Amino acid sequence: MKTKFTLTLVMLLALASTKMFAQDKGLTVGLGLEGGLPIGSFANGYNFGGGATLRLAYNLDETSAITATTGAIAFLPKKVTGVDMKAQLNIPIKVGYKYMLSDVIYGLGESGFTIARVYMPTITGTTGGVTSVSSTQFTYSVGVGAKLGAFDPSIRYEGYSGTGFLGLRLGFNF
Repeated sequence: MKTKFTLTLVMLLALASTKMFAQDKGLTVGLGLEGGLPIGSFANGYNFGGGATLRLAYNLDETSAITATTGAIAFLPKKVTGVDMKAQLNIPIKVGYKYMLSDVIYGLGESGFTIARVYMPTITGTTGGVTSVSSTQFTYSVGVGAKLGAFDPSIRYEGYSGTGFLGLRLGFNF
């Protein structure tokens, strides 16, 4: 509940402040819908994920920018007979570098950390209870995207602790 409130507050503040950010042509704010397809050992327990991200980009010149990305991506578990698995929530906090390869196509590399919260059923005598365990992991991502006016689609590999996911982001920049 506290995580949902915090993420909602961050997104609302970002939306409310876009007019302020728009005055500085060097800084752009982007909101994105995320989709994720787990690969490696992550795919053993989870089918797919979805969420939203906020990305700030400070343009150094016409071809490069420094980025900062955060948000939340929830991964839904596979059904395993006899096991009541719950969702995993990933909150990435990354900084990186974006380079325009052409007028439209860009490459992006980011690193930072992800707070991963795994939800699971309570093992004690209560039924229907859910508990969670959090961990923090080094995160890196590399991808390509397209700058189509304000529309900003991209695809990336995001990895941590020997596993990761293939991510699709449909972003809109202010």
